[in-house]
Amino acid sequence: MISSLELARRCGVSQGTVDRALHGRPGISPRTRDRILAAAEQCGYRPNPAARELITGQSGLVGAVLPSVNNVFFMDLFHELAKRLRERGLRLQLAPVETRAEFLAALDDFAARRHRMALVIPPEDGIPIPRPVARQLPVVSLVSPCKGAGIHFLAPDEEETGRTAVRYLHGRGHRRILHLTYARQSYAIKARARGYAGQARETGLQPHILAGVDRESLARALRAARPTALFCHNDWLALTALLLLSERGIRVPEDVSILGVDNSPTFAAINPHLTTLAYPMEAMARAVLDILDGKPGSLAGERFPVIERETVRDIESAV
Repeated sequence: MISSLELARRCGVSQGTVDRALHGRPGISPRTRDRILAAAEQCGYRPNPAARELITGQSGLVGAVLPSVNNVFFMDLFHELAKRLRERGLRLQLAPVETRAEFLAALDDFAARRHRMALVIPPEDGIPIPRPVARQLPVVSLVSPCKGAGIHFLAPDEEETGRTAVRYLHGRGHRRILHLTYARQSYAIKARARGYAGQARETGLQPHILAGVDRESLARALRAARPTALFCHNDWLALTALLLLSERGIRVPEDVSILGVDNSPTFAAINPHLTTLAYPMEAMARAVLDILDGKPGSLAGERFPVIERETVRDIESAV
């Protein structure tokens, strides 16, 4: 593999002209650009990203901080983000963390290395981002909010997600809807439960929420609420519910319907029959690119469309 200096020598031009040709910058004639690109392909030239970053002072990396690489939804979301960033010639660098200290240390490292942006899912809501970090690179908090001047927060209307679930299941004839969620408190968990409960009351239904799902707690909730449908906070919890119901001999959807949230590609492959609300991953990726371009990225108006499959059935409205 030859260097850009050797490529410039072979083409009889300067290194700056080679750089303009390879990166589509102005200040070079089409004929010269075509000649340089042809020579680069013939010689097998590949630009050195580290050298380029040293010359320009700008990294081609976008840092990503997330609480776990074992979370299917997180990985599917960052896969979509990485795909869109690659279209801009940028690469995503993942940094899994467990604690607030590790989270802040990863951001410090991204800022010191002059990353183009930091995309973060914090391990807890409301972590303050130090001002020096926010001044050095755009920080975009996804799913859960962080604190700090200039910090971007991207999340759809999660309360509307809970409302959408109730409206959909009610429209299929369900009048006893149990919401399965998590005991921990985060923005999405609280907002979806709040939307579910509010829409249930407005529709004349009695809200029933089970926070923290295991065999015993689900059995008690089934006896108390006698639900015809389960609205699960996410597809992972829906899969958990399917397994627990199967152990008890309860059929889905014949006895109980199940509605999940996310429609991430991995879960769609694991259980192609699950009816779910689709998280707007593509819209989030577009909003991230808007922020990268200095625009006010937003998910305002984005909703979770229902992906109808076999785990929800119509029932008699008199139930």
